[in-house]
Amino acid sequence: MGRLNINWERDGRQAAYLELPSSTNTSAWQNLRIPVFYFRRGDGPRTLLIGGSHGDEYESQVALSKLAHTLDPHTLIGSILVIPSLNLPAALAGARLSPIDGGNLNREFPGDARGSVTQRMAHFVSHELVPRVDSVVDLHSGGRTLRFHPCTFVHGQADPARTAAFLAAARSFRAPLTVILREDHADVMLDDVVERAGKLMLASELGGSALVTRDTVHLTSEGLRQLLQHLGHMSGAQSSPTTVAPSRVVCVPGPEYYLHADDTALFEPVLELGEAVREGAVVGFYHYIDRVDRAPVPLYAPRSGLLLCVNGQALVHRDDAVAVIAVDYEG
Repeated sequence: MGRLNINWERDGRQAAYLELPSSTNTSAWQNLRIPVFYFRRGDGPRTLLIGGSHGDEYESQVALSKLAHTLDPHTLIGSILVIPSLNLPAALAGARLSPIDGGNLNREFPGDARGSVTQRMAHFVSHELVPRVDSVVDLHSGGRTLRFHPCTFVHGQADPARTAAFLAAARSFRAPLTVILREDHADVMLDDVVERAGKLMLASELGGSALVTRDTVHLTSEGLRQLLQHLGHMSGAQSSPTTVAPSRVVCVPGPEYYLHADDTALFEPVLELGEAVREGAVVGFYHYIDRVDRAPVPLYAPRSGLLLCVNGQALVHRDDAVAVIAVDYEG
């Protein structure tokens, strides 16, 4: 299945590899090694930080790499487990999905101990790591095909008190937006495993277009610091004031707030992410670069709200997400 040589009771910093045996056309007895970092200082809150579940989402991988190599365990309360690039084969291939088995890691949970590499990776996280922590933070961005106004993501919970706790943690990250959204495929995502275990779950969408920018990495690094403080990992004496505006809480009420492509073309956005938009307003244009007889065609906002997400690269194909509209959350 997998193995990770960490002493969970030892204080200090440990660096190890999550090892997953594999077999491919080019490497019959491959042993996949994924870097993992563990920090502990006594009993206290326990948090798992994950980046790179999708390989082409780089902001989290850079921010968590920086954290893994700078965090001082002597300043902590409790324990923090950091995996900067969980889907390492995909990250090294610059791809969303694993090049080994084509698996989409965050659509394989709770995994399969006897399945493919991606399924065994999901199983290890579900059964070996999630039970060891109180909170899980799975950092995402838009990857190559989407671009988000930076935000944290939470699922609404049946218990209002749990929803409030999730929102408080998400807002402590101080991204411009905190989004309440339950995806159609949530039952095969890590979120579902964590929530069914009664743990706190937080995700994000921190940029996209397969880019790393100074602003998104700074936002992610500062957000992690503020979140870890909120979760109780930092003493009050170590806290530092912030002048960042509170995160605005929004939601995506349903599929009618998504705009999907009906054709293959180049998409030209005309609005900035986070900008207010009215239903029926032009959000961009299709450009048919292969036709002399087709002028640019406008695309219209399906609902009023703010622009949460747009296509991350100019080329769109039929059924691709082109834009997503969010509205203020009324609670």
